[in-house]
Amino acid sequence: MAQIIAGIGIAHTPSMGMEYDKGLAHGFDPRWGIWYEGTRPVRQWLEDLRPTQLVVVYNDHLNHFDFDAYPTLAIGVADEFEQADEGWGKRPLPDLRGDPGFAIPLVEHLVRQSEVDLTICQTLKLDHGVYSWFPYLVDIPWNIPVTPIAVNMVRQPLPTSQRLARLGRQIRAAVEANDADERVVVIATGGMSHQISGARFGISNQEFDRRFLKALPRNMDKLVAMPQEEYMRYGGTEASELSLWFAMRAALSEQAQAVYDFYTSPQITGCGVLTMIEPEFADNTVQGA
Repeated sequence: MAQIIAGIGIAHTPSMGMEYDKGLAHGFDPRWGIWYEGTRPVRQWLEDLRPTQLVVVYNDHLNHFDFDAYPTLAIGVADEFEQADEGWGKRPLPDLRGDPGFAIPLVEHLVRQSEVDLTICQTLKLDHGVYSWFPYLVDIPWNIPVTPIAVNMVRQPLPTSQRLARLGRQIRAAVEANDADERVVVIATGGMSHQISGARFGISNQEFDRRFLKALPRNMDKLVAMPQEEYMRYGGTEASELSLWFAMRAALSEQAQAVYDFYTSPQITGCGVLTMIEPEFADNTVQGA
């Protein structure tokens, strides 16, 4: 039986990706070097876990979808997922590998058993919602297949926090219905406190971000109950993306343990990461920050 063995919540931002490329080539800016070093334990932990599949819940930033047709929930089913060109050319990174043999049973269960309304994409270009943090956590060559699930966090109405938590539980049920021997890590990525437009451009609420990281493992229900408008008020309009992290936490059991969290705020956007693991796999640990 396929098993979800662990989960990761992680921030994303275009700068995170660009600073990774510059840092490897010329050395990291001190602000971003802190983030790079803070993700090193997660990279090693993930390698030690030896997952065979990654399910990634993220949001597209109008780089694959546009307002002519913007789905609430979409899933990629393909052999590979191309990097989107976000306007400054593609970064020197390979495309991500997919696995239809894993994704198709997942989709069938989500649609037919859980009645999740999914847009199924045979072509899905991935932007910085995935590519900004992925090279921090996984070394090239990228051999672990990815099944991406895109969630609308751009156009109102957004899916509710409750719906995203329910999606996490539905992902768990769909994975466990698969008879294949798979070790699955669920990753959810959404920007932490930030706002990229309007009078509050550049707002960052580091205390709010840190409280979220500490509360999510054991107090998700309280976080889910808080309206997304409050996330926007405290952390900027794009802080609503934190609700994507609920899909990761809800895909894990109540007994799942927090292993590691790290936070810094290098530039405009808070950057944090949280790892959690199911108890039977808890020997794979990293030291807390």
